[in-house]
Amino acid sequence: MRVKLLISYDGADFVGWQRQPNGRSVQGEVERALARLLGAAVSVQGAGRTDAGVHAMAQAASFAAELNLPVERLEYALNNLLPPDVRVIAACRAADDFHARFSPSRKEYRYFIVPGGKPTPFDARYVWHCPGGLNYDAMAQAAGTLQGEHNFRSFCAKSLVVSSYVRTLYTAEFQQAGAADAPPPLQLLAARGELYMLRLVGNGFIYKMVRLLTGALVKLGEGKLTPAEFAQALAYEQPQPPAPAAPPNGLYLWGLDYLEKNADLP
Repeated sequence: MRVKLLISYDGADFVGWQRQPNGRSVQGEVERALARLLGAAVSVQGAGRTDAGVHAMAQAASFAAELNLPVERLEYALNNLLPPDVRVIAACRAADDFHARFSPSRKEYRYFIVPGGKPTPFDARYVWHCPGGLNYDAMAQAAGTLQGEHNFRSFCAKSLVVSSYVRTLYTAEFQQAGAADAPPPLQLLAARGELYMLRLVGNGFIYKMVRLLTGALVKLGEGKLTPAEFAQALAYEQPQPPAPAAPPNGLYLWGLDYLEKNADLP
């Protein structure tokens, strides 16, 4: 049986989604729980290989195995075996050709920022506190130019080699975040009007693309990068990223949409 899981996790104490030789990974925790439950090793594939410190509200994963319990009981059974910073929020049977990584038609990422102020012990793991003020209007205008099809070679890891650096962003917006837009740890900041977010929805993302875009927007908001320089990077007129990547703690894999044949899956 092929199974789809939706998983939410606090990525602060993980080396990332992907299994690593050293360090604690989300994939490793889920595979260990499945092995204990099913009595056999299971390989789990995720929709996105989030980095160390990156969170997920709804990461999708898939695996194939012979279940010794109804799939409807899988969510409850796995959560009894998983650590508290990883939760299965849905489980269901998937189409035989479903693959969490290759089947999504679009992904959504959100990056959360608090300008100024000081991080508290209760939110430092979940948001980027940017010292000083930011020009929100300039950041919003620049974020809007990201919408559409672009070559994002200037906004990915320098050494990365992929078949294409072209991606399409269906939504690209920087705005103040309301409580309904934010993850639970940040809802109080949102209610106070202190939280801002970059929201990106696209057909795919390149390694470090969202964090490098966020870093460039913040640099622009600080007045250290001009809109023209941002536009040059987006047009791939300069091969180097125009700013360092934003830290991982403010980034969330927010959700995924799947192809029509999987539209009935959660």
